[in-house]
Amino acid sequence: MLKRLLALTLLLPALAHADPDGKLLQDVQKRLVDAPVIRGEFVQERQLVGVKKTLTASGHFVVEKKRGVVWHTVKPFDQRLQVARDEIVQKDGKETLMKLTADKEPVVRTVGGVLFSLFSGDLSGLAKHFDVKGDARGARWNLVLSPKDAGMAKLIGNLKLAGDKSIEQVEMNAASGDVTRIRMSKVTTSTQMSAEDEADFD
Repeated sequence: MLKRLLALTLLLPALAHADPDGKLLQDVQKRLVDAPVIRGEFVQERQLVGVKKTLTASGHFVVEKKRGVVWHTVKPFDQRLQVARDEIVQKDGKETLMKLTADKEPVVRTVGGVLFSLFSGDLSGLAKHFDVKGDARGARWNLVLSPKDAGMAKLIGNLKLAGDKSIEQVEMNAASGDVTRIRMSKVTTSTQMSAEDEADFD
């Protein structure tokens, strides 16, 4: 179940400086823009073991820090992934393909929390589940996150993040050998959602 959820989501090499006291994480967190609503565009590439062709998808995302994250794929097909800390919903247009809640599937709280923290830039939330290494020089920073939990480590080898005022690149290396790379661009912020943002959450 956890593998299936992580597969729904989704770099730059990071320098392996450990962060045992959390100072690096605090430094990077201060650099990240903090706003009630964050939106942008993405391009996602997946390299699956045994599959020669790279699978590419693109679209836009919106983060509303109280409601959650919507990952809206436009190409090659229209599909939305809505992630909250206790719920994950996958939609094709108006049709709900999958809905998982923490009440019925306790693992959703862990997976939802990780995904929400990842796309909302909540590094302290990620640090609860991952050990952190990396480097921050000038305006740029790179982080490598390795799972603390043995169960998570069976699915994820590591996560690599890079950016400046926002997370711009994500690389997820699955324990199976599959690799997912995401590039985020045209990131903007606001104090409230637009009509288009609201439509994504409907």
